[in-house]
Amino acid sequence: MYSINRRLLLASTLLATVTSPALAQTGPARDAVAADGTSSDAAAQGDIVVTGSRLARPELTQAAPISTVTAQEFALSGQVNVENVLKDLPQLIPSTTGASNNPGGGVATADLRGLGPTRTLVLVNGRRYVSYDANQVVDLNTIPTALIERVDIVTGGKSAVYGSDAISGVVNFVLKQDFTGAKASANYRINQAGDGGTFNTNLLLGGNFDEGRGNATIYFDYTKRDAVRQNARSYSQQALVDDGSGGLIAGGSGSIPGTRFVVGGVNRKFEQDGSYSGYSSLTDAYNYAPDNYLQVPQERFLMSAQAHYDVSDRLTVYAEGQFINNRVRNQLAPTPFTGSVALDVDSSFLSASSQSLLRSLDTDGDGYVTSTIYRRLSEVGPRISSIDNDAYRVVLGGRGNLGGDWSYDAFYSYSRTKSQETQTGNVSRSRVLQALRTTYDASGNLVCSNTANGCVPLNIFGAGNISSAAAAFITIPVQNSSTISEQVASASITNKNLFDLGAGPAGIVFGTEYRKEAGSYNPDFSLSSGDVVGFNAGEGLSGAYDVKELYTEVDVPLIADKPFFNRLEANGAYRYSYYSTAAKSVSTYSGGLVWAPIKDISLRGQYSRAVRAPTVSDLFSGSTQNFPAATDPCTLAVALTNATLNASCLSTGVPAALIGTAYDGGSTQIQTIQGGNASLREETANTWTGGVVLQPRFLPGFSFTADYYRIKIDNYIATPGTANLINACYGNSGNGYVPFDTSYCASLPRDGNSYTITDAVSTLANTGGVVTKGVDFEARYSMPLGFGAFGASDSRLTLRASGTRLISFDFNPLSAIPDLTINCAGKFGNSCGNPYAKWRLSNRLTWASGPVTLSVLHRYLSPVDDDSGDYSVNHIKAYNYFDLSAAFETEGGFTWSVGVNNVFNCQPPILGDNQEQANTYPSTYDPYGRAFFVATKLRF
Repeated sequence: MYSINRRLLLASTLLATVTSPALAQTGPARDAVAADGTSSDAAAQGDIVVTGSRLARPELTQAAPISTVTAQEFALSGQVNVENVLKDLPQLIPSTTGASNNPGGGVATADLRGLGPTRTLVLVNGRRYVSYDANQVVDLNTIPTALIERVDIVTGGKSAVYGSDAISGVVNFVLKQDFTGAKASANYRINQAGDGGTFNTNLLLGGNFDEGRGNATIYFDYTKRDAVRQNARSYSQQALVDDGSGGLIAGGSGSIPGTRFVVGGVNRKFEQDGSYSGYSSLTDAYNYAPDNYLQVPQERFLMSAQAHYDVSDRLTVYAEGQFINNRVRNQLAPTPFTGSVALDVDSSFLSASSQSLLRSLDTDGDGYVTSTIYRRLSEVGPRISSIDNDAYRVVLGGRGNLGGDWSYDAFYSYSRTKSQETQTGNVSRSRVLQALRTTYDASGNLVCSNTANGCVPLNIFGAGNISSAAAAFITIPVQNSSTISEQVASASITNKNLFDLGAGPAGIVFGTEYRKEAGSYNPDFSLSSGDVVGFNAGEGLSGAYDVKELYTEVDVPLIADKPFFNRLEANGAYRYSYYSTAAKSVSTYSGGLVWAPIKDISLRGQYSRAVRAPTVSDLFSGSTQNFPAATDPCTLAVALTNATLNASCLSTGVPAALIGTAYDGGSTQIQTIQGGNASLREETANTWTGGVVLQPRFLPGFSFTADYYRIKIDNYIATPGTANLINACYGNSGNGYVPFDTSYCASLPRDGNSYTITDAVSTLANTGGVVTKGVDFEARYSMPLGFGAFGASDSRLTLRASGTRLISFDFNPLSAIPDLTINCAGKFGNSCGNPYAKWRLSNRLTWASGPVTLSVLHRYLSPVDDDSGDYSVNHIKAYNYFDLSAAFETEGGFTWSVGVNNVFNCQPPILGDNQEQANTYPSTYDPYGRAFFVATKLRF
C-alpha cells in the first residue's frame, strides 16, 4: 500500500468546482439551450435544459424520454475517460472499452439499448462529431472531458430530427460556452493491485474580447494509461474451459508451441526431441492468457478550440476545431499457424520414431505427408498492434435573426480520421510452407528445397526448436492505414413564436442538410494478399456515399390552464432523405403529445420512424478473418447419444470414430470469414414510447419519470454469427438438435485432415430484425438541511435514482428461420454477447455543505443466464458496485478530490467456453478491482 499512497499524494493537484445539480424547471421554457449549445436566459438561471429536438425544451416536459449527466457526475466519478461515466447509465449497454483487447483498438463507444454503437448517434453541441473508423462510430475518448457542461441522452428514434443512425437514440455532449479565465486540472487513478495507473492533465483558457461581443476558448488535454496484462489477476491468468461435467479447468488453444498435427483425424503432438506422442486437449492446450492485455495502454493528446463573435444584431459567426492524436497498443499471444502443410518424412529434425510414423503415412511415396498442423510460433514473439490515430474536425457557421421571430443557423463541418497501424509478430504463410519443404544438399545438410529469399529450414517439431534465423525468415512486419471523412453542410430557419392558440407560442423549424461519408482501408501488399498469418488478414476497402435531406419540426401548445388540461402540447417532425446507395429515397417522421391534467402530473407519448443507412464499412469492406467464440456440436458427447445430431455430423464429413471427441483440439473459437455487402438496404425502426412525469408541488425539489418503450427494427444489419449458422445447420439442445435448414451447412466447411470447421462464411446481411421493449425510470430529490458543517450553516442532500427494466430483446439472426429468434433479456452468451441484465440501476446520494461535497454511487446489475444453457457456468449472479468520493474546495479557486471505485473490491464472474475475454465480460463487470483516485483543479 505504501507505493499506492505515495503515488496518490504525488498526484494530488485537482478536479472540478462541485455544486449540487439543479433540477429541471416545472414550467415551459421557450428560450432554452439551442442545438448548438449556446446559453440563454433560462440556462443562465441554472435550469437544466436539453436538446431532444431542434426546438429546445426543458428536460422533463418533452415527449421523448431524456436523461442528463451533469459536469458534477464526471467530477465525482474520478474517471479520466468519458466511457467510464456513461457505461454506468442504465440505458447504455457496455460496448468497446479500455478493457477490449481483441478486438478493441483502444476506443470507447456508446451503445444505447444494446442495439450497437452504429445505432447510437453521438453529437457534440448538437452536431455530428468525428468518427474513428469506416463504421462511422465516434470514439468517446476524443471528446474533451473537462469542457463538458452536461450530456443529454435522448432515447427513442430521432432520425426525423437528426438524421440517420439515431435508431436507439442520441447522446449529445454540450460543451461549456463563454468561458473566461484559466483552469488547470490533473487526475490520477490506480488500482489497489498497484497497476493500471491513468494520468490526465488539462488546461482551459478563455476570454471575451471587443467589449464582450466575442469569446474564444482553447483547451489542451493529455492522458496516459498504463497496460495491465491478464496474468496480473488470478481469475484471468489462465485460460479456462468447460470440463464437460459442469466445472472449469485449465485450457486454452489447440495451437501449441510443440505443434499439434492431424492426419486422418488423429491428433498427435511433437516433443522437443522431435519424437511424437498423443495429444490431449485436457493437458496439452496452450495457455494464451498471460500475453493478452486486460487494460489496453493508451496515450492521447487533445486540443480543442471554439469561438463566436457578434458581427451585428443579425449575425453571429462561430467556429469549432478539434485535433486528437491517440496512440494505443493491443497485444495477443504469439501467432497460431494452422493449415495443411507437407511434412518431410526424412527431416533430420525428426526422431527416428517420428520418421517411421510419417513414412507409414506417406501413401504416394513422394517423401512428404500432407498434415494439418496447429503450431504456436512462440519463438517469433507476441503479436503487437500499434495504432497511431490522428483526427481533426472543423466547424464554421453563422446564426442570427432574420427579422421578427425568425432566426437562422447555417454551418459547414469537416472531419477526418487517419489511423496508421503497425503490426509485429505476424508470419508469412508462403515462407512457412517454403521453409517446411526441405531436402539435403551435397554435403548432407538439411536445406530448403527452394532456397529463394534466403530460406532457412523451419523446425516446428517441438517447442522452442525454431532457430532465430528461421524465425527471422518467416516473420513479416506489416502495416495498414485507414481513413474516414465526413462533410456536413446544414442550414435551418426557426420561429419559436409562429402563432399562439392561447396556450403558448408554437414553434417551427425547417432546413436542409447535405452529408458525405467517405472511407478507405489500405493494407500493405502482404496483408491484402492473404499471405499474413497472425492478426486477422483482410482485403482493402474504398468507397463513399452522400445523402441530401430536407426536414421540418413543429411544436404546438394546444390547451393551457383549463380543467383537466393544465397543458396539452403536440409535436411532430419529418425528414426526407435521398441516398446515393441502394437506399435511395427514405422518409422518417415522428409525432408526440404531452398532456398535463394538473401541474403536478404530465403524461407523454411519441411514435417515431427512424432509419440507419449502411455505413461505408457495411457497404464496401472486403473479406476479413475473425475468430468468434463458437463450439462445434460434433465434438460434444451428446453427438454420440443423439441420433439426429450424429447423422448430421456424418453427413457433413465427420468420421464416425471422431464424433464426440475433441478432434478440433479443444478449440472454443472457429475461424470465420466476414465482410461487407454492397446490396445492403437501410434499417427501419418503429419506436413507441409512453410515460409519466411527476413533479408534485407539495414536495419541492422532487421529480419522477417513468417511460415505456418498444423498438422494432426491420432489415437489421448484422452478420448471422457463426454460432447461429451452426444452430441453423445442426439444431441445438432446445430443439433436440433437429436441423433448422441444412442449406446453411455450406457456410461451415471442414478441413480435409482435421475435420474442424474452418473459414465459416458470415458476411453482413439484412437479418430478421430486433424487437425490444422495456421501462426507464428516474427519481430526483434535492432538499436543504437545517444544519451544516465546515463553517457553513446549512447543507443540501441530493438523490438521483435511475434504472431500466428490460422486458424483452428478441433478435432473429436469420430472416429465413424465425424459429431461431433469441430473447436476450436476462441473457448473455455466444449469440447474445454482453449480458442484457433485466434490471440495471444507478443511484447517487450527494451531501454538500460549504466547501465539502461527499457522494456515494451505487450500481446494480441483475442476474443473467447463458442464452443456450449448454455450458458449465450458465448463471451470473447479481452485482452491486459502490463508489465513494469527496471534494474539498478552498479559497483561491483550488479544489481537491479523492475517491474509491468498487469499494468492496467485487471480482468479475468467472466463465469458461462462453466468455467474452479474460474468462469474463470485462466491458460489463469491473475487471480490475478496487481503485483509488485523486484529482485537483485550480481556477484563476
